[in-house]
Amino acid sequence: MFTKKFLLVGSLLMGVILLLSSCGGSVPDSAKSRSRGVIESGGIAPAEELRVAEYLNYYEQHFAAPVNTALGLDLRLGNGRLPAEGGEAWLQVGIQARSEANEAIAPLNLALVIDCSGSMSAAEKMPYVKESLRVFLRSLASNDRVAIVTYSDRAELLVPPQQVGDGGWIESAVERLTTNGNTNLHAGMMLGLQVVEANFDVRRNNRVILLTDGIANNGVTDSGQIAADARAFNDRGIYLSTIGLGHDFNDALLSQLARQGKGGYHFIDSAAEMDKVFREEAAGLMQKVAEAVSVLLQPQAGVRVVSVTGFDGTPPAGPLNVQLHDMGTGDSQVVMVRLEVTPGRRGGRPLLDVTLRYRDLFAQKDESLDGQVTVDAGYITGYDPLWDLEVLRNVTIQRTAEGLREIARLYQARRYEEAWDLAFRLEQALRHVASLTGEAQMMQDADLMRTYQETLARWVQQETGRLPESSAPERPSRGREATPLPDEAPTIEIR
Repeated sequence: MFTKKFLLVGSLLMGVILLLSSCGGSVPDSAKSRSRGVIESGGIAPAEELRVAEYLNYYEQHFAAPVNTALGLDLRLGNGRLPAEGGEAWLQVGIQARSEANEAIAPLNLALVIDCSGSMSAAEKMPYVKESLRVFLRSLASNDRVAIVTYSDRAELLVPPQQVGDGGWIESAVERLTTNGNTNLHAGMMLGLQVVEANFDVRRNNRVILLTDGIANNGVTDSGQIAADARAFNDRGIYLSTIGLGHDFNDALLSQLARQGKGGYHFIDSAAEMDKVFREEAAGLMQKVAEAVSVLLQPQAGVRVVSVTGFDGTPPAGPLNVQLHDMGTGDSQVVMVRLEVTPGRRGGRPLLDVTLRYRDLFAQKDESLDGQVTVDAGYITGYDPLWDLEVLRNVTIQRTAEGLREIARLYQARRYEEAWDLAFRLEQALRHVASLTGEAQMMQDADLMRTYQETLARWVQQETGRLPESSAPERPSRGREATPLPDEAPTIEIR
């Protein structure tokens, strides 16, 4: 019994059948579900919570599994051809971690830290937390060591560290979760970290998972102090993942805790999302595959990197080192790179060299994979830099996240009609690509943009006395733009 860390269970919460994303628990992905929850509740998604790379990595990718390496590198151009006179080009950089089937799985030394403050008593919170915990804990291996910490006004060790064994203790432990009081997040987090440290074992995956539905309002409440206290444990090899539940929590703090703790950061806005998150954490807990993951981009002469997913502003010229998240088994990450290419000769033309670098944690050595991106240059009419559907799909997702950030800025500037119009154009782009790819998720996102338009339309009517109207139904054209030495390459962090 309990011989595998991750089991696909046929019957999920509320009878929902769910397909797991290829992004496992190690890669933060909260920005997408967080914005969805805010929009569905009739609010405006804050720009600072819309981290573009995180939003994109919420979606399932389909990169080939690596062979004989911990990570695989997948390079795909938006169009394999380019006009000889140059122009725009898009490159998709995909990274895929090998699956757990190829791994020697390290047992866990895990503390689950659960917010049990009064606000967690809501019908849509604690009952679903309990059900998800039951499934999660029963998916662990018998030799995994688990502790459960609860916190409200103070922290309590509900279940001291013990091996999962036959799982007979799980039901009674979960049923002991009760709610009351305030949110002493710092006390709960610190107790969880201390419990894991007391049983630290280099042969185990030492980790804390912190769940909260509120902002720290008891004990230590300064975000800087909370993050600094966690960092001391992170530096000693204890990973930290965070889960936000509901709508009233400190997104910036949870994001920072997960980032410095080399763990996942997730937002839960529904029972189905809660189940998904706990299952992805189970998958990511199987084995940390690689750390210090980065992609070195070295443009050839006449090629300039114009933008990189999740990086604000114009990237530095020349070679560029893009820092990525650590990866667990089955994880994937994707980065979209927009290039500007000057005129050149016809025929095969190299655009840039790409090097994936990482630390293989199973082999305990540094590894790298090299690839060269070459395009066929010639005389082309009707050139479309986003002819490839997979690249078009991911660029559209990225532009949706960027557009949502812009909507938040327009709303803050009281430019409500412009915000509504942008939401309309995002909806049209999503529906267009969904019709090409047949992807249900993108159609759901288009419906979400329709909901956003209804919220923004109320603000337009309040400001102008009339409802907004689009000048014409817009059907986006595919590919139409909406608006040193390698070791010395500057490093950028994407979010």
